[in-house]
Amino acid sequence: MKKVLIVDDDASFLLSLIDGFKAYEDKFSITTANDGLEAVEALEKQKISLVLTDLKMPRMDGFELVAHLSSNFPEIPVIVMTAFGTPEMEDNLRDMGTFQYIEKPIDFALLVEKILKGLKGPAKGFITGVSLSSFLQLLELDKKTCTLNIHAGNKSGSIYLHDGELFDAKHNGLRGRDAAFEIVSWKNVEIEIENSCSVKESNIKESLGFILLEGSRRKDENDAAAAEVSGSLDSLNMEDIDLDISTEDESQPAMMPRNTTPSAMQSQAVANNPVLTQFIAMLNSFPEIENATISAKDGNILHQTGTPNSHIANFITYVAVAADQIKMAIGAAGGQYSLFTMTNGSKLLILCGQEVIVGMQIGNGVYPEPIADGLRPVLSRIRLSS
Repeated sequence: MKKVLIVDDDASFLLSLIDGFKAYEDKFSITTANDGLEAVEALEKQKISLVLTDLKMPRMDGFELVAHLSSNFPEIPVIVMTAFGTPEMEDNLRDMGTFQYIEKPIDFALLVEKILKGLKGPAKGFITGVSLSSFLQLLELDKKTCTLNIHAGNKSGSIYLHDGELFDAKHNGLRGRDAAFEIVSWKNVEIEIENSCSVKESNIKESLGFILLEGSRRKDENDAAAAEVSGSLDSLNMEDIDLDISTEDESQPAMMPRNTTPSAMQSQAVANNPVLTQFIAMLNSFPEIENATISAKDGNILHQTGTPNSHIANFITYVAVAADQIKMAIGAAGGQYSLFTMTNGSKLLILCGQEVIVGMQIGNGVYPEPIADGLRPVLSRIRLSS
């Protein structure tokens, strides 16, 4: 049964929710935590399907918990409980389209509705792998004073807020708004939050909203310019190539090993790897993914859904190796995927992590980027035991 984790330091409030949720015990079970640190411990020990969290808590508050979830459990939907709800804020949050909140005092019927929707699977309107822009707007609404240390691949930077106001930013020699424009354009970020701000005077005069919009506009311009010059690798899109990789063909690329379907030993390796198991569960949660193959970078198949096909595994390994070489040659950053059209009209989407590669068959009308963005945070954390 799916389990909901409720995080709040108000013991009487937790008890009232537990009592109310007894009427829904056939749909989900409840576990609780008094703060973010207890929540992190629960997430490590239990299989949690949804998190409902307050923001203001001792030791580790809701903001830190959301940042931890985004980096370590991006597939778990989150509902934030707040006391700052207003019609204007509700409109802003709806426009952001990336997370749900519910205002205290709680409308219990509305809360149950949101939980049931969140438990159905990945859906727009819930924090899942929260974007930096959404997180910044949440901090602004709660008038939070803090420092964010942001990491995206080999890039890092810091953003400083005082009472929800954007005070300063630093990245690679840049300072102020120029650094902020750069940082807010990053995707697949890891967020570390410090509950203090060492900057005492504002070095940014523009509003957070302006920084987010202008940063997005500049990124779009840079991406377009890069595409005109060298052909952007945001997607190694090779849809015009018609590849009959679904047909059995004894000829194999000379550089690639011959694969077999997953062995019992490989299945055990998956079972003993919680992050890989979590990633497989994510694959299964996307109805758009028809079949999937996960391979180690040496070509060995770790997991397959649908009809076993060693040719697919060989091919995705070959593509991943070639893509890595191209990225290194032209200095491309993260966020790439490879996309191929198959003879039956479906598409083969290939993503490469540090130690594993995944190839997914998706329908012709499915947009690959949301799937790629949703899977990358967990894919990047998969490590294979030596």
